[in-house]
Amino acid sequence: MASTQTADIRALLGAGDEDRVAVAHFLVGALFLVLAGVLELLALFALRFGGLSPISYGRAESMANITVMLGFLVITLAGGIYYVLPRLTGARLWRRDLAYFGLLGVSGLVILDLLAVVFGFGQGRSPLGLPWWLHLPMLAVLVIPFAVTMMTIRRREEERSFVTLWFVIGGAVWLPLLYFVYAAGHLPFISSLGEAYSDLFFSAGFVTLWVFTVGSGLFYYTVVKELDIPLASRQLASVGFWSLGFAAAWWGSAQLVFGPGPGWIDGVSAALGLAFPIGALANAANASLTLQGHWEELGDKPGVVSGVVGLYLGVAVAILAAFASFPSVGSVTALTAYWEAIEYAALYGVGALLSAGIVFEAMPRVSGRELASLDRPRSFTRLTVIGVGGVALSMIAAGLVSGYSWVAGSNSAAYVDVGEGWAAGAGAADVLLLVAFGFGIIAFLGQLAYAATVIGTVTIGRAVPQEVLVYGPDPDIESPDE
Repeated sequence: MASTQTADIRALLGAGDEDRVAVAHFLVGALFLVLAGVLELLALFALRFGGLSPISYGRAESMANITVMLGFLVITLAGGIYYVLPRLTGARLWRRDLAYFGLLGVSGLVILDLLAVVFGFGQGRSPLGLPWWLHLPMLAVLVIPFAVTMMTIRRREEERSFVTLWFVIGGAVWLPLLYFVYAAGHLPFISSLGEAYSDLFFSAGFVTLWVFTVGSGLFYYTVVKELDIPLASRQLASVGFWSLGFAAAWWGSAQLVFGPGPGWIDGVSAALGLAFPIGALANAANASLTLQGHWEELGDKPGVVSGVVGLYLGVAVAILAAFASFPSVGSVTALTAYWEAIEYAALYGVGALLSAGIVFEAMPRVSGRELASLDRPRSFTRLTVIGVGGVALSMIAAGLVSGYSWVAGSNSAAYVDVGEGWAAGAGAADVLLLVAFGFGIIAFLGQLAYAATVIGTVTIGRAVPQEVLVYGPDPDIESPDE
């Protein structure tokens, strides 16, 4: 009986061992996206109707961030990495059992993290709000994609490296380092200011060094593979990679402009934060140039469409983040809903669309079943753009209204921007926050469409020819003659 169930599960996940690893990550990631959508709706509701919400905004937002960042984006993009590695290296995925263990470990820890926040064990630090004793096991499992990636590439058979490998290596290296910096903020000798900067470095770095970098790199593979066309420019890809990898994360510290930190940080954040839109624009331009003359072929390739839209949305998000990094603007937007909007659009908009860019095109190849419907992925893209865009614009407007209200109130002595007077500025944005909640419902419908596409492909999708990877002898397995 057990062997029959195991065979059924293997048939559901695909034929090849490496492909089963990727499919398992895609399926689990889709479930976490739906859960993250529910929690984010609860957070938006608590932001506007604090007295009616069953849970505070701080806890709901931490739970949503845990689920979307670690549950959806880490797992899904790691699955994308495991999908492209054998195809770009010509080598078997190193230690597939370790990759499965990483999936199980991250999934279990995400659930444990959520329970810890619910029952009040967290410390309230943005963006995850986890207790210190959960950081070490999470850091350990986040090292697994790095180990699998580097060991697989070490055994590669292909001599020429496609640009996707640069982005994959970068993301796999940076992810555990980012989390280490975040966890280090809990050390007893770290000041509260150091904690704040470590939190912002992690949230900004996760967006640029993981979501944008790995998502863009995987999409380069999707475009070239699906349309059978060459990449327009390796040089533009290099600009996008290095800009995102080594400077773009500075936009995070811009959220503490005019704060108690060193004065030089404000200027450096504004200057180096410009790398964020430069990197995003380089990748979007490269994809557009690659698709030149092939746009009419995208009608039945929803993954390519989602990925392109994600790159374009990423440019808008990066420009808005860099714009607010300048001290003159940051004096208004700091500590307002403006930065919540940037992070929301990056995670639920750009992150989800770039994930779809690899998942929607990979699923038929690795599962042996075509997408159950083209309408669902199209609905996902449309609803995500409308919903996420609406939430972002509403919260950006709310942040600007609050910021200008605090500045004007302080200068005119009409009210103060701390203590009891804080509500006078925040209350002016109530209508905009209500609008954001309405658009959040639309975004959630898009997240349901994403999950229905992924899960429906392996359950009701029509059988199609599947890619079967063929390798030479596995160096980890001794031959009978040895």
